[in-house]
Amino acid sequence: MSKEKIRALKDLSNSPGWTIIKDVMNDEIMALSLRMARTPEMTQQEMDFIRGAIYAADGLANMPDKVLLKLEGEYSLDESIRFGRSTEENLNV
Repeated sequence: MSKEKIRALKDLSNSPGWTIIKDVMNDEIMALSLRMARTPEMTQQEMDFIRGAIYAADGLANMPDKVLLKLEGEYSLDESIRFGRSTEENLNV
């Protein structure tokens, strides 16, 4: 199951569609950053809202990589546990 998810995420990360989405999110981050820089009279509430939007856009743009790292770690752990059990069973035979 994890192997299929890892493969699907790698396919997504390398797809032209994801490149388009990532470019759009990076453009949004840049536009929001410039808006903050060019609007000195912005209220604290407006600045906090824009910071949150930047954080969310960055999270979405990097989501496949983050999930991929998590799944690869879980898969490695599962494999090492499985290997440990099989080695232990072979020693007990």
